Amino acid sequence: RDQARSGVRVTSANMKPGDLVFYANSSGTVNHVGMYIGNGQVVNAASRRSGIRIYAWNYRTPVAIRNVIGP
Repeated sequence: RDQARSGVRVTSANMKPGDLVFYANSSGTVNHVGMYIGNGQVVNAASRRSGIRIYAWNYRTPVAIRNVIGP
């Protein structure tokens, strides 16, 4: 959750590989993060059962997109 407020805010039009895409639960609390890998996709730990997965960056509605590692 802290990372969702750190670094530099990024718009979806300006995402670059390495940017973090944050998602929230129905009450608005950030509860998941994926890393943008380019081509409109994020990689994330989906669940213990399904493991690491690749999804469209907007498979859920993002609440924040941040660059925390620099240009």
